[in-house]
Amino acid sequence: MENNISDQLKETLAEEEMHKNWIKVYRNPLNAAFYEKAFDRICSLLKPLRESRVLDVGCGTGAQSMRLARRGFQVMAIDFSETVLKRAEAEIRSSGLNDRITLRREDILSLTFGDGHFENLLCWGVLMHIADVDRAISEIIRVVKPGGRIVVSEGNMFSMQSLIIRGLKGALRIGKSRVVRSKEGLEFWESTPSGILLTRQSDMRWLVNKFVNCGCSLEHRFAGQFTELYSLVNSDTINWVIHKVNDLYFRYIRWPHPAYGNICIFRKL
Repeated sequence: MENNISDQLKETLAEEEMHKNWIKVYRNPLNAAFYEKAFDRICSLLKPLRESRVLDVGCGTGAQSMRLARRGFQVMAIDFSETVLKRAEAEIRSSGLNDRITLRREDILSLTFGDGHFENLLCWGVLMHIADVDRAISEIIRVVKPGGRIVVSEGNMFSMQSLIIRGLKGALRIGKSRVVRSKEGLEFWESTPSGILLTRQSDMRWLVNKFVNCGCSLEHRFAGQFTELYSLVNSDTINWVIHKVNDLYFRYIRWPHPAYGNICIFRKL
């Protein structure tokens, strides 16, 4: 019994440490500026009705849920991790958005909501960590009503960043992850203190076709961040330059195919 408690504590601490590292890399002022622009564009394309409901799947610590709430949505924010939901609860409370965001523990592979329950759905950087992505996509489509929109953001395996890094790793024979090419994309399986972590760079053509074949139409596809190389660099100056490039690309070029971040908006037919 004591060993089980000790293992659970170690797993919880490892999960908290992983999320702290994620927050350090992605939740800083430079990234926040990008996310604000991205959600301005997304909401301008969705044109939500006042008090429109949105399901934020894999909400994490609630950053994107709060952006949606500030733009007029009523948000149901869900995640499988109790650890991050507790952190999200504290951050949402401090932001004063309790009345616009509801938190709930859910499994993306078996959502408890009825068919067509939500007008809109956000799935931001979540499918990349799901092994049974076919089932996850079927579930998120199921809970959106006909005519509703699904916003998906994923990493692109054919981006310039991905192609260059894979080429360098192959030439230098470096890399700790087990790499698998599946129909869904390029999968990196890595051992972490909290277990095996899957990170997938999506084959965006497969992803779009999957949604279309499941009864959706692609309304918009545009670039998110051109590169996430800032996550590998420990220099404030270089990071500023990378984010500046991302900002210019997002505002003026928008072509998704060479960009690492891809944002797709689907309409359920």
